[in-house]
Amino acid sequence: MLAPRTTAALLTALALALATAYRLGDEWNERLVQRPIDGGWLAAQADFDISGGGSGARASQRITNLGGLHVADYTFTNFNQDRIRFTYKMPDEPYKKYNGTYGYYPEAIKQLQDWHQNARQAAYQNAVRAGQSQDQLNAAVAEIDRQYPQKLRAYLESRGFTLEAGNVTRIDMPQVVKLNAPIMKPIALVLDRVATEHRYQSMDTVGAGLSFVQTALQYKQPDDVYQGKHTGAFIPPLTAVVLGWGNCDSKSALLASILSNWAQMRMIGIFMPGNPVGHYVIGVLQIPDQGDVFVDYHGLKYVIVEPAGPAWLPPGRIGDETMAKLNAPEGYKIDPFFQGG
Repeated sequence: MLAPRTTAALLTALALALATAYRLGDEWNERLVQRPIDGGWLAAQADFDISGGGSGARASQRITNLGGLHVADYTFTNFNQDRIRFTYKMPDEPYKKYNGTYGYYPEAIKQLQDWHQNARQAAYQNAVRAGQSQDQLNAAVAEIDRQYPQKLRAYLESRGFTLEAGNVTRIDMPQVVKLNAPIMKPIALVLDRVATEHRYQSMDTVGAGLSFVQTALQYKQPDDVYQGKHTGAFIPPLTAVVLGWGNCDSKSALLASILSNWAQMRMIGIFMPGNPVGHYVIGVLQIPDQGDVFVDYHGLKYVIVEPAGPAWLPPGRIGDETMAKLNAPEGYKIDPFFQGG
């Protein structure tokens, strides 16, 4: 997980990110949100048709490393049939620091376990040496037992994970999105320019970001463990942009980080467990159009968008497998991306 100082350094590096930048204004915020009624490394590649049917949903990417500068050039078509192109640049040093902040190491977990055992043993030895009562020993051990899960949870949270019931670790998606929103601002600025030029409505702009993650980024499943580090089969947003690929979790985090640059945006993450793997999509606060798939959360409707690709699905449309997972007996879990969401 990115520390504030690391984030500041990355934002400085992002001065190189795009050739053209545009200010995010109040007009964009008003346009984007419709208020509810009643409250791995890829070589350069040529264009590819992601639809499989020649529908015109063409996208291309060119991923290069120029003397320690990562350059990712993307071109894609949005649902308005407009072609969008941008180039994202990231120096190697801040990129390595960014990647180094995410994922947890089993050695660190083992150190916490050793601390727990050693502290309990030390409490016993101290009780014997000081002639303490059994109640005093029990109280000391109870305090150590209370601190251990707190230390474990704090370490995991610092590495981008949350600890759930049953000692199950899961990606802390709300925190990942919150910290990566300013890093993804350059891409949001590109979408703002296109939206302003073409007078997009709110979901047109959402659809432009959705088209990018669906079609311009390849779909690929990250390793659960990479170079000795547990990743949760997830790569964070900047890594996905630099490498040019990601899975459903990674693409969802990237899309949400981009769209979070609208001050009025409200989104939720929707995690669907599954065997062998689950699935992740995004919900955008919006009045659904006829036929849109949405979920109700705290009395508000969130239209579902499917970031995974490679299918070219506009906001409100999802794949058959996703629909089946939403309706499965296991249900789904909601991640509100910001307080009050």
